[in-house]
Amino acid sequence: MIRRSDLLTFQFYKKEKFTGSCCGTRYLIQKEQNGDEDIFAVYTWPGPYNFAVTAKELKVRKEFLFAELSLEEITDYLNLVCKK
Repeated sequence: MIRRSDLLTFQFYKKEKFTGSCCGTRYLIQKEQNGDEDIFAVYTWPGPYNFAVTAKELKVRKEFLFAELSLEEITDYLNLVCKK
């Protein structure tokens, strides 16, 4: 199970991306642009391979507002994905 504290601070994402895994599911969280708006882009895919070598069709992308409160939503989302 992923806890909110596992996803680091909001300030971290202003400059860096974060990767992790849970129960065989890998994930990547990063800031991206959607038009003129900053968003969190969250990618999930089956392990064990990293993002760069995993086929596009195996990756799932979900967007969240780029805000501190979104990290709670991302935590909940990742826990749902990891249960599947």
